[in-house]
Amino acid sequence: MLERCFDAEVVNLAANHPDVRPFLGPASLGELDFEEAVAEDHNWFLMGEHGGFALAWSGPGVYEVHVFILPEGRGKWAAQARQEVNDFAKANGAKMLWARISPAARFVSYFARRGGMQPTGEMIYTLGSPYDLYKMEL
Repeated sequence: MLERCFDAEVVNLAANHPDVRPFLGPASLGELDFEEAVAEDHNWFLMGEHGGFALAWSGPGVYEVHVFILPEGRGKWAAQARQEVNDFAKANGAKMLWARISPAARFVSYFARRGGMQPTGEMIYTLGSPYDLYKMEL
């Protein structure tokens, strides 16, 4: 279903899709380019037919999760892909996954909680906006 992706063009296409891009940070950042992040060995990009996930290395065994699921993949496909990401992360030595989620993106926080993430009760401000922190131990 998902494969490790080393092609920034594939990641950029999903991340900049008009139904995905608004959830990946402020519009003022413009079009996102993951070329450098994809080239970094510590980061994992897992992509499939309907988009995918980025696990950005934060420190030993710790990865920040970013989700790039296209509308046609939301629902059953996304849930199966999320489990595959969790399994991949654990099998490759990840100990914790975390995410920044806008309080306004309730369906994103629901998706994260269904996958095992829990709110930490902490909020951070980055790029001029508030984000709730979620994490899960693997």
